Amino acid sequence: MLDRLKDLWAHRELLFNMTKKELKVKYKRSVLGFFWSFMTPLVMLAVFALVFAILAGNGVMQWYVVYIIAGLFPWLFFVNSVTQSVGTVVGNPGLVKKVYFPREILPLAAIGANVFHFALQMLVLFVFLLAIGWHFSIHLLYLPLVFLLEVAFTLGLCMFVSAANVYLRDVQHFVEVATMAWFWLTPIVYLVGQVMNVLGGWFRLYLLNPMTNITELWQFIIYNPHYYAPESYEAGAMQVNYLSFWGITGTAVLSVLLVVFGYWYFVRKERGFAEQI
Repeated sequence: MLDRLKDLWAHRELLFNMTKKELKVKYKRSVLGFFWSFMTPLVMLAVFALVFAILAGNGVMQWYVVYIIAGLFPWLFFVNSVTQSVGTVVGNPGLVKKVYFPREILPLAAIGANVFHFALQMLVLFVFLLAIGWHFSIHLLYLPLVFLLEVAFTLGLCMFVSAANVYLRDVQHFVEVATMAWFWLTPIVYLVGQVMNVLGGWFRLYLLNPMTNITELWQFIIYNPHYYAPESYEAGAMQVNYLSFWGITGTAVLSVLLVVFGYWYFVRKERGFAEQI
């Protein structure tokens, strides 16, 4: 495994070029080019702000649109990385069959391109927050660690599904359906307190979803519910945010194990890629 990582490091320039290729292909023949990376979050912010300004006056939360976007942008990074990386190996038969390079560069390039898009989306979000005079929390300093946690979980899953899809093409279709259901199992467009009220003592099972804990961290840090929804921490009020020590710890441990297992599985299955595609 160590030799494999050294080989990957030796091909780091290829990884960088493949990532640039992923970015260029997305905007090929586009007049606006990379400007679309700014347009997408801007339009989402505008639409959500308009809709929830009209419909979502719940009396507890201020700026509900910020709460949603704080969870939605990280979710889009995760789901786009997974859905794009799952087909990277089978989608490049010429490279896989004729040229030697560490094949894990293919899913890594897809993730790298989404990291770039996510950075632009977060830039738009923070400019928006500064424009409205947002009250930032000191917990903002933890954002790099939260993003690292999400990248680790995403990386391990992408490695696994991209290799598994070579041998069983149903994996790609399963990922599309599973991520659709996964979205609604993650507290992005609804409050975690609503889930607590419905599940009661079974709520701990809900925290087994790693993206629940990751989303809660993003929303806690960016939305800052202690300032914008302090009533939710009073007895009997609908809870806006819930951070579980064991849930977050379990997600961190799972992410590390998933990276190790996903990479091991990818390397193990790589020998048969050329024959399968």
